Amino acid sequence: MATFLRILLLAAVACTAVTTDLAALQRALRDQTIFITVQDKQGKPPATLPLTAVTVREDGVAREVLKIEPATTPLQIALLVDTSTASQASIPDMRDAVRAFGAAIWAKSPDSQVALYTFGERPTLATDYTTSAVALNRGIDTLFAGSSSGAYFIDAVIESAAALGKRQPARGAIVAYIDENGPEFSNRRHEQAFDAVAGARASLWTITRQGFSSAAMSTEGRERSTIIGDVTARTGGKGSMIFAPSALKSRFTEVADQLLAQFAVTYGRPESLIPPERLDVRLALEGYRLTAPRWTNK
Repeated sequence: MATFLRILLLAAVACTAVTTDLAALQRALRDQTIFITVQDKQGKPPATLPLTAVTVREDGVAREVLKIEPATTPLQIALLVDTSTASQASIPDMRDAVRAFGAAIWAKSPDSQVALYTFGERPTLATDYTTSAVALNRGIDTLFAGSSSGAYFIDAVIESAAALGKRQPARGAIVAYIDENGPEFSNRRHEQAFDAVAGARASLWTITRQGFSSAAMSTEGRERSTIIGDVTARTGGKGSMIFAPSALKSRFTEVADQLLAQFAVTYGRPESLIPPERLDVRLALEGYRLTAPRWTNK
């Protein structure tokens, strides 16, 4: 009899555990988390955000915002740097900028991982995802501008996003430096870049040295400009412009600060077999600007 009772007790405990796991899974399927950036005119984030400050709609339907808190999830960041001939004068400043970026990220989020890619000629992985400044610096030391080479920025975005997506990051980002004075040689389109970044559930951030050559007028150049101006915003990132390489270090550090100051917004989504197609996030906080993703079903 005692043995029979023990079997019943073990069965009851097992059923309870399964029920608990299913409940947790259902909550995870219902609850969605996105990462947003909020800044005032001086580029400073608020200390906190009340639930009433953010509204979320999917396919035009309001969703309940359950929680807003500073994002503490470690980042997985793909750094893409232009090493085409046009970037020759930028290399020393670029090296300092990438070092400063890694130092800023790891000072506040030591578990975040950074990978380094180059895209003078074909996109090349210089340093795989790492939490080590030593490993990143080894990749930085290999940064040189290619002779008579053009940029493959669009290919680099698509390929790094695909690699990032395989890692299934909880919080992914792609940060790229582009020199518009050189030609873009990728033959893929901005829609493909958007699909790749959205598929990895990452945000795209760009720092661009403004170009004054005819390279921006080509089909490839226009596609590059569309990614810089549009895909960044749609994925919850931001594009910025510089005129001299000396501004690279401060601009890379600014992007690191913005990523580190993100907020995690968790909202409820009713169970459905069909995922929503549109995500609309709004901020009701006077004096602040919002950067948020505008995709859902990728």
